[in-house]
Amino acid sequence: LGERLFEQAKCSGCHLPELTTGDYPLLPQIEHQTFRAYTDLLLHDMGEDLADGRADFLAGPRDWRTPPLWGIGLSAQVNGSTNFLHDGRARNIQEAILWHGGEAKASRDLFADMSKDERNALIAFVNSL
Repeated sequence: LGERLFEQAKCSGCHLPELTTGDYPLLPQIEHQTFRAYTDLLLHDMGEDLADGRADFLAGPRDWRTPPLWGIGLSAQVNGSTNFLHDGRARNIQEAILWHGGEAKASRDLFADMSKDERNALIAFVNSL
């Protein structure tokens, strides 16, 4: 259920379930390898609420790279905390989702409109990655 809701909320528009490497004749061992990091590795406008007030090279103050979600459920074990987003302001995955704005506002709103059980299922899915 959580994976289906992740797709329905269009989270996978930026948190792509899988990426595949291309041609690299100099190192054929890494060619055509698929990995499931749940990211597109791109910058996205995340809205004014997440803006840090400074540009960084070609990235504006509202632009953030999509972080990989793989292993996110182990954050407390590995890092000793569950603070998320670029500045740690989100104390849990639900807060992190609700801070999304800009290009991700529609996904945030779809998540917010879900029932509590649906939100919990989506969060459980994200924690399982």
